Amino acid sequence: MRPRVVFSPKYAVDYGAHPFDARKFALTAEALSPFVGLIAPAEPSREDILLAHDPVWTDKVLASALDASDLERLGLPFSPEISLAHRLAVGGTVLAARHALETGVGLHCGGGAHHAFGGRGGGYCALNDIAVAVLKLRAEGAIRRAAVVDLDVHQGDGTASIFSGDPDVFTFSMHQGDLYPPTKERSSLDVELKAGTGDAEYAGLLRRGLRAVSDFRPDLVVYQAGVDVWERDQLGGLRLTERGVLDRDAAVRRACRAARVPVAVVLGGGYGPAPEDAARLHAATLRLFADRIS
Repeated sequence: MRPRVVFSPKYAVDYGAHPFDARKFALTAEALSPFVGLIAPAEPSREDILLAHDPVWTDKVLASALDASDLERLGLPFSPEISLAHRLAVGGTVLAARHALETGVGLHCGGGAHHAFGGRGGGYCALNDIAVAVLKLRAEGAIRRAAVVDLDVHQGDGTASIFSGDPDVFTFSMHQGDLYPPTKERSSLDVELKAGTGDAEYAGLLRRGLRAVSDFRPDLVVYQAGVDVWERDQLGGLRLTERGVLDRDAAVRRACRAARVPVAVVLGGGYGPAPEDAARLHAATLRLFADRIS
């Protein structure tokens, strides 16, 4: 059976002249289509979204009724089409997490909206799909403990905030310290990197972080695999080569396999010179976890 990757063509909304080029989702799916089966997600219910978000923010997103301050924090235009894309991404990560529990690996060609807080959006993220997925599976009794491995170049501040004080969720964020968000939240483990950090130093720090995740003994890992750590990314300042990005992904895969913990992979950020660049890197990540490259 071909590996399953969750994806909706409705993710590829038009944000206009914006660093977040959502065409990368469709381009990634196109690159994967010869190797995997693409599975469309269902839209989550309002009750699902309320697991991680407060009612006021949830209803604003559902009605596409964001005010000027909401839009400024979000950093995106908003419309019913864009609202649907963000809601479907929540459903996509829930479905990928279910696949992970079934087979050991769940793959989502989307998601990773780690800047969304319980009561607001931020940093291009309206709804925190990672948090909803963890909380929904926990509410259903499918898992008890979860870990979030967030290796986007930006800190997963929204995820850290939502799970602050929750003893059954371990949040690990390894990110460039001098980038957005200007005010960081406290994850269970934060590793701040200096601009210019390259492959070798990154790999050593990652190994130590992944040991802490394994020691937590989660029932599920959600891996936010942002590729904005790449040396040519337009919003990041790290110096990981393409090989270094793939080695990072392989380290996460090895750690999860060694601990025998299911892993759901979500895309996160990627702002290369062209959407094709982010798509190439994202596709390599998902192919690696699908065992389609060594």
